[in-house]
Order: sequence, then C-alpha cells, then structure tokens
Amino acid sequence: MRLNKNSEEVMEQIISRCGNLCSECPWSIYMRRQIGKEDWEEYSEEVKRYTGYKPIKYEWEGCVGCLTPNEKLPKHPFFNFLRKCRTRKCGSHNEIYNCAYCGRFPCANTVASTNFTRERISEKLESTIDDKTYDRYIKMFDSMTNLKKIRSTLPDDQIKNPKTISRKIDITTLKGEFKNKDYNKIYEKFLEIANSNLGIKGIDTVAGLENYMLRKDFLWRFIWIFGLHGKIEGNELSIDSITLYENRKPISLPSTEDQWKIYFDILAEFGITADFEIKTDKLYTPGGYMRAKIPQTNKPTYIIKMNLAPNLQKYQFFKVLNEILSELQNKTRKRAFTNFKKLNFNPLLS
Repeated sequence: MRLNKNSEEVMEQIISRCGNLCSECPWSIYMRRQIGKEDWEEYSEEVKRYTGYKPIKYEWEGCVGCLTPNEKLPKHPFFNFLRKCRTRKCGSHNEIYNCAYCGRFPCANTVASTNFTRERISEKLESTIDDKTYDRYIKMFDSMTNLKKIRSTLPDDQIKNPKTISRKIDITTLKGEFKNKDYNKIYEKFLEIANSNLGIKGIDTVAGLENYMLRKDFLWRFIWIFGLHGKIEGNELSIDSITLYENRKPISLPSTEDQWKIYFDILAEFGITADFEIKTDKLYTPGGYMRAKIPQTNKPTYIIKMNLAPNLQKYQFFKVLNEILSELQNKTRKRAFTNFKKLNFNPLLS
C-alpha cells in the first residue's frame, strides 16, 4: 500500500465516543491522507466487501472525528451527522471519553454496533476472517468489541454514572368530545403511544432521550403517511416504498430491514402488526441503503403490509384513522401534521 508523500502517520489511536477507531476509519481525514489515489479504489472495494459500505473520495478531506468540538467542525453538511449524534451528545454531557466509561455501559441507546464483529462478518461471507484482514478492514467498526476491551482495563474510579434528565410529553389537552364515537378509540390509542417510552430503556439519559425523540418524530410521520396514503382493504393496509419516499419529509426513512423492525415492534405493542413484501433482489443500493424503486423501473422495491389485532378490527381502525387525518388536514391545512403529532384534535370536536 503506497502512502501519500505529504501524509503523516497517526501514531496515537483515536477512539470515537461510540468506540469506532477514527484513526483507522476509511472515512476519516487520517486514512485519506495516508492512502494514495492510485490505491484508493482497491482499498475502498475491500472495505465494501467486508462492511457493505464503500468509502469514496469527496470534495472535502474526510471526517475529523466526533471528539472535535462543534465550533471546530467544518461547515460542510456531511458533518451534520456528528452534530446530531446522540452518543456524542451524551458523552459530552456526561464529560466522559466514550461509552466504556459510563456506569450504564453497555447501553441500548448507544450507536455503538455489534454488526461488525469478526464472527458476524465471517458468517456473512462464509469464510474465516484472519487477523490481518480484521485489523485492516473491520476492527475500526467493531465498536462494541472495542468498548468492551477498554472497559475491561478501567478501574472503578474512572467509571461515572450519567447525569439524568427528564422527558416532557408534548400533548394538547382535548377540550370537548368527538361527535364520531369511533374517533375516541383512535385518540385513546394515540395517547397510549404518546405516553409510552417507545421501547426505549434508559430514557432518562441524553442518549436515551435523543433516541426517543428520533423514534417519536419518525413514528408520528410514519403513521401520518400510512394513515393518509395507505391502501385499505378491510382490516389490512398496504403502502409501497415509492409512496413512503414521496411523503417522507422532513424525516429520513430507515435504510435497512432491521431498522424498520424497530418501528414494527413498537406498533405491534399497540395492536398493529407490519411486515415486508419484498419485490426485488436488488433491494439495496451499493452503499447499503434500501431503494425506493427497482432500478430502471417505476416499480416499488417493497410493500409494507399491516394488520390489526382483534380488539382494533371492530373499530375499522385504518378507515377511521384516514377519516381523522383527512379531516384534520382539511380543517387546519399547513398546521395539520403539527397538530397531529401534538394530538391537537380540538378542530375535530363537535
């Protein structure tokens, strides 16, 4: 592997808040300075082979790492993912180097991953990963393993419990009664969802609350999309990937089936089951993200189908949901979605 003549080798290992090895990451400024242009394509293809993601050369030098203070981060939009990272915010709030130093480690709200262990990659590729390959292409992303190694070396006096915070539930008080009694059941179900932790444990930490806010923002938008645009047949509702992408803003859609499953599991708690109907073997882009359309067609790559628990079927839940959202949209126009996610259904009262 040839190095750029002007590169400086990183002597000290740089570890992110979530346990990634910044100093060895293909997206980092450090590796991009070390690997020559003539070797980059081969190197990036190998990274993609083991991780599923291909690092490419951008107009900026590379990621400067999450330990860089906000005021020193480059202004390029690429770095917004660092500004928004819940693990970075949590580590900064609690004044710890990374998750290994936290009294609640391992925490379900960290972005540290178990997707890139030697065992999982070996199983995926159906071949044994040797030490050289692991160190060169995988170890930097094996964040949970990296954190556990750090934790095993720490004395008790270096481990800190997180500073707890409280959650505020933003719900508008209902001032009256619905003329349509079926609306009450839908409203009660939404109250249950709004008052739940959305499957999150440790919601009293910065990372937990950030994770909750992310799930809440997505879930209400998702319900809004399928409530207005889904196709209803009896007690079943379906919505395709193209419709989801066309109506997704201002949120981003999950990029993998596993990420979608988080929301499917939440909905299942409240009597709505959801599953995929995959329409293509080209579901994912080369970068590892779910496509909206089958390449070179205008056909969806997947359809999400939903069904109701027996206690919701008698209320024609999907049909009534569509009526509520349509009426809210007609009466409050641009404020309709804002009213919906705050459960401000007062414009629908008799």
